[in-house]
Amino acid sequence: MKKPLFVFLALLVLLPATSLAQHSSKAAESKHSDLTAGKSSAKAVTITGLISADGKSLVSEADDIWAVSNPGVMQGLEGQRVLVKCQVNPSKNEIHVFWVKGALQNAKYAANRSDSAFRR
Repeated sequence: MKKPLFVFLALLVLLPATSLAQHSSKAAESKHSDLTAGKSSAKAVTITGLISADGKSLVSEADDIWAVSNPGVMQGLEGQRVLVKCQVNPSKNEIHVFWVKGALQNAKYAANRSDSAFRR
């Protein structure tokens, strides 16, 4: 007698959970379609890449080419590897840059012989 009661209660608990899971996946699909439909994302994204020679485009590490909507921000950094915080518009392959930081290319590493890595 107790076993059918437990099965019935389990069904009552699981049915609403499955309907909620279906509802949230539809919301995620609509959010994804909004991003690909041409709307720019509201959140700022950080991209690492190489600025072109004219400063009007950025090639990311994933080999995506992004046009820069405000190329004046990139002045003086042409041909350099940079870290960019920007807003992305995927339909136009365009970014609006908020700030640019030059990446360290020639980092020097120093070691001290008295460090624990060199002890025997």
